[in-house]
Formats: sequence, structure tokens, C-alpha cells
Amino acid sequence: MNPVVEVESLEVKFGDTWALSGIDLTCDRGHIHALLGPNGAGKTTLFKAILGALDHEGVIRTDPQPLRMGHLIEYPAFYARLTVLENMRLHADYLGVSHDQIPALLALVGLEPHMGLRCSQTSLGMRQRLGVARSLIGDPQLLLLDEPTNGLDPMGIRACRELLKRVRDECNVSIVVSSHNLTEVAALADRLTFLKAGRVIHSVCRNEESQQDLEDLYVCLMRKDN
Repeated sequence: MNPVVEVESLEVKFGDTWALSGIDLTCDRGHIHALLGPNGAGKTTLFKAILGALDHEGVIRTDPQPLRMGHLIEYPAFYARLTVLENMRLHADYLGVSHDQIPALLALVGLEPHMGLRCSQTSLGMRQRLGVARSLIGDPQLLLLDEPTNGLDPMGIRACRELLKRVRDECNVSIVVSSHNLTEVAALADRLTFLKAGRVIHSVCRNEESQQDLEDLYVCLMRKDN
């Protein structure tokens, strides 16, 4: 499998604290790769390092180079008084790309009927979907999605999973998604990598374990002293 991103011996330090230590990670092209771990495990920090937003030690290789990346880091922020469409156009202008693809992206995430709605009037689920649509502006080859189901109810979580599968297949994009909830991503990801206290402690292909096995593994890993 041809990887889109390879991370070797990645380390990030904030003051005297190691946020990431000795991270090795490979993300395969065309796959959905889930990063799992409790809050503070280093998932967001890892995304920011891959995006080049943090000083780090170690190696991050991408193919191609440079790699077009879209991202949804933490809660998506939008201009409340602007409409869904206006927020998308503003981001396209920021990236210096055409508005031509915006209607198709809004249709992909189910927001085309609501493009004239002010963002202050949208639900949390709609803003999460809008965040995914915004991350796809500019035809990225890799999406980094940080806790995209945060705050969603079970129906919203299921809709988000189906959306990400559709995005991967229809946009031909690789996805790395983070979560602290195994149940949310176990049915979605091709590979799951477990992080704890800034370290990778385990990685497994989805088809190697049943749902119950994965749940038992997660509990065991998080309870274990590493």
C-alpha cells in the first residue's frame, strides 16, 4: 500500500512537557485511519504537527509533496451573521481558489437546501457537516478531522460516519479522524491507532478484530500502565 503520510520518531515539547514522544505512524492512501485515545492523549497535537503548525522533531513524509490537506481541528468556527454559502465563499477566497465547486460540496454534505441560512441559525450537526465541506475546498488529498462527531446525538454520529465514507469514495481523499470514543469510529476506519500520554501504544487493522474485541482491547490499553 502506498502511504500518503509517514511519521517517524515525531516529538513535540511544550515547555518541560512532552506532548508527543516517539510517534511512528503510517496513513495509507484511500483509507480512513482513526486515532483513538482519551482527551490529552496528543491527537490534536499530532494533527497540528502534520499540518506544519507546530515546531517538532522527527520526520513527516508526504506523497505527493507538497500534499494538499484539508482539516477540521476542534470545533469549526464560522461567521455567525454570514450564510452557509457566504462562509464557504469566504474560505475559498482565503485559499485563492474558485467558487465553482462550492455547490457540489454543499450537496455532498446535504447542505445545498440550506445554503442561504445564516450560520447563527444552523444546528451543531449542520455546522459539523459545513466544517467537512469547508475542509474539502481546494481538492485536498488528505483530510485531518479532529473529533468531528463532538456533541452530536447518535443519529448525528451515524450520519457523520456515512458522510465520511461518501467523502472518501466520491472525492478520492484519504482521511485521518480522531476520537476518544471507539464506538463512533470502529465501524468507519480501516485502521485504528491508539494513543495515550503522547505515545502510540497499539495499532490494528479493523478487519483483524471484532467490535467486542476492539472494545475489550481499548479498555485494557487505557487501563494499562505504559
